Amino acid sequence: MFTAKKRFSGLLLMLAIILILAACNSGTGSGTTESTAAGSEATTGSTETNTESSNATRIYKSLSGDVEIPAEPKRIVTDMYVSDLLTLGIKPVGAVQYYLENPFYADQVEGIENIGDRGAVSLEKVVALDPDLIITYSDQAEEIESYQKIAPTVVIPYGTFTNVEDEIRGFGELMNKSEEAEAWLKTYNERIEAARAKVKAVFKPEETFSILEVSDKSYYGYGDNFGRGGQAVYRALQLAPLEITKKELMGDTQWKEISREVVGDYAGDHIFLTVGENNKNYQGDSVWQSLPAVKNNQVYELEEDRYWYFDPIAIQGQAEEFADMIVERAQQNRK
Repeated sequence: MFTAKKRFSGLLLMLAIILILAACNSGTGSGTTESTAAGSEATTGSTETNTESSNATRIYKSLSGDVEIPAEPKRIVTDMYVSDLLTLGIKPVGAVQYYLENPFYADQVEGIENIGDRGAVSLEKVVALDPDLIITYSDQAEEIESYQKIAPTVVIPYGTFTNVEDEIRGFGELMNKSEEAEAWLKTYNERIEAARAKVKAVFKPEETFSILEVSDKSYYGYGDNFGRGGQAVYRALQLAPLEITKKELMGDTQWKEISREVVGDYAGDHIFLTVGENNKNYQGDSVWQSLPAVKNNQVYELEEDRYWYFDPIAIQGQAEEFADMIVERAQQNRK
C-alpha cells in the first residue's frame, strides 16, 4: 500500500513537473508571439508614419496660383530646369534631351531619363517615370493640363527669373532647400568675383561689349536674358553694353534681327559672336571688316550649342570662360 502510494505520489510529482514545463514552454512561446506582434505593430506604425510623411503636402504659391505639392518630392520630372535642381543636390528622374546635353553639367546627369525633346515631350515616358512632381516652363494650356493629370505641376514660365540669385533662391523656396541655395550662391559669387577681377585688369571701364549671332543673310543682336552668353556678359561679369543695346534689347524685347548694312550700330568695342558649323572663323563682308572690334582682334567666336544655354550652372561656366577669352586675347594683342 505504502509502496503504491509512494509510486502514485511519484507519478503525481512527475505530472506536476510536466505541467510546469509545458506551462513554461507555453509562456515562452506566448512571449515570443507577443514580441513579434509588438515588433510588427511597431513596423506598421513606422510605415504609417512614413506613409504620412511621404503623403505630406504643402502649398506652393506659383505665378499661376496655389499648387499643392509633396512636402518632400522624390521623383521629379522637369523639362528645362535640370540645372536649378542640380544646384540644390536634387537629381530629377526625367528631363528633356536638349537640357540633358548641356555641356556645363554633363557629368551630373547620369541616370536621368530622356522624356523627349523641346516641343516633343513624350507623356507616355513621363507617366512611366511615376513622378510625384512636375516642373515645366510650358505655356501651352493643353500640355500643362496633361501634366496635371499625371502629378502636381508647377509652371515656371521662361523668363520668370532675371538673375541667378533670384532663380536659385526661387527654386530653394520651391524645393524647401533654402540653405542649399545659399550655399551654392556663396560659391557662385566667389567664382564670379574672381572672373570679374580678371577682366577688369585687362580693359578700360568705358569699353563696350556686344552679343551678336551670324546667319546666312543677317545678324541677330541679344540682350541680357536670352542665352548666347548674355547673362554671363552683362549680369555676371557686368561688362558694359552699348546704349542702343540697353534701349532695344534689355527689356521685354531681348533679341532682334539686324541687317548687314547697319550691324555697326550694334557692334561694341568687343563682340561675342555666336557661330554655327558653316560660319566658323567668320570673315564677313566689307562692312564687317570695317568694325573696330574686328580690326582690333576683339571678336570672340562662340559655338552655338555651347552658348545657347542660359541656366545658373551654364552662366557660371560661361562667365569664367569669357573672362579667360578676354584675358588671353588681350595678351595676344599686346605682343
